[in-house]
Amino acid sequence: MIPDSSGPHRRAHARFLAALLSAAALAVAVWLALNTGHDVFGATRTQLLLALASIALLLTGITFYLAAAVANARSISSDLDADQAAGTIRRIRSLSRFGAVFALAAVMAIAGLGTLRILVPPAERPVSVQFSEITGRVQLEFCPSLPSSFEALAKPTDLASSSTLLPVWVASRVCGNPSFQHGVWLYLNRSTITVADAGDR
Repeated sequence: MIPDSSGPHRRAHARFLAALLSAAALAVAVWLALNTGHDVFGATRTQLLLALASIALLLTGITFYLAAAVANARSISSDLDADQAAGTIRRIRSLSRFGAVFALAAVMAIAGLGTLRILVPPAERPVSVQFSEITGRVQLEFCPSLPSSFEALAKPTDLASSSTLLPVWVASRVCGNPSFQHGVWLYLNRSTITVADAGDR
């Protein structure tokens, strides 16, 4: 029986793909960390679920590729060793196939995430708010350290509206009230503020 000497190459290939998937998982995790801190920042629930699914798929693919990378083929000195080596090669191939399936699924999830980010506009837009003077008991009561100029979020429909009050979402660090760890919506009188579009995130 002629032994298959492709084992080391297959293990090296699996290690390379595991490292590649690790980088992809890290990139998605960073994106997720930057978005989940403020759920209203335009990352819809579907987008967040896709990001989580892609990370899970990437980690699963990494696991299979690492298992393939550490598969040990003994030195071939007899037919018995050759049979064992052939079994190891089959195991490496099988693990690599599973890794490829999960990696492909992760790529599809990431592609879907990117498509949603392009096609589905954010529910809120970042805006810059500046007070002509900080007045109004409500915002001072809820956010005692609210500065005269700050960044917030507002819905496009509210920005286009001619209503007297403008609802804006203020992050906890801007509000300064530990009771609102996830931020708070404030209803500001348009006559006392100047609002400018802060651009895309």
